Amino acid sequence: MRALVINLDRSPGRLMAFREQAERLGFSFERLAAVDASTITTTPGLLTSSEVGCFESHRQAWLKLVESGDRWLAVFEDDVLLAPVIPTLLASDDWIPSGTDVVKLETFNKAISIEPKSYPAHGYRLHRLRSTHWGSAGYIISRRWAARLLKLTESYTVPVDWALFDFETDGSFKAKVMQMVPAPCIQEQWLAHNEGRIPVHDTLITRVPPQRPVLSRAAKYRRELRRIGRQIVGIPRKIRRRFVPLQRMVVPYEEIRG
Repeated sequence: MRALVINLDRSPGRLMAFREQAERLGFSFERLAAVDASTITTTPGLLTSSEVGCFESHRQAWLKLVESGDRWLAVFEDDVLLAPVIPTLLASDDWIPSGTDVVKLETFNKAISIEPKSYPAHGYRLHRLRSTHWGSAGYIISRRWAARLLKLTESYTVPVDWALFDFETDGSFKAKVMQMVPAPCIQEQWLAHNEGRIPVHDTLITRVPPQRPVLSRAAKYRRELRRIGRQIVGIPRKIRRRFVPLQRMVVPYEEIRG
């Protein structure tokens, strides 16, 4: 499985830090030049130029996967910290459950909901993600879902991690996402927070929840009709969920060796 790291041309230090990790752990990767926020002239909705640059960078990664014909691609942002199991995960895809769209390798240090049922993955466990889990610094995406996302995000008004891992707001894509527990990836800022120190590097973007735009009366009516339609379609799923208890937890970051 190929690994790709998103890195700004003006951040060679972050690329060097990622390369040192990869060499120490023993895996190869390709660099994708990130879309720089300074080149963004217009932004959709209330997104910042950094969020747009980040989104466009991930879309380029998805396009590379689709054009390659590979089944899977591991995508990393350059400020992510990696556990020793990463090379083992990249060595094959036989540990990924059938029907999976995305494997989220990262934790954002926020409480999430997952299904109790799990699958083994080289000392870790995979649980179906059932609530929004921010962060796009480390994930494995299928070629099928990458192609689908490219079509779904030809226009967008939310950050890329919402497109990937949002399950709760209107318009979310609701992919089949497996969360790895514990997480073998974490952004350096969150590990620094856990350890009570200042981060060494800035993040690719600053995470700010997107504000909702003010809608006209007609737009509100259309939104309400869509919401009612989604509720009707989602009734069978809600009934099933009443019989599938969810586990609430903050996914820890742990360096388990595969």
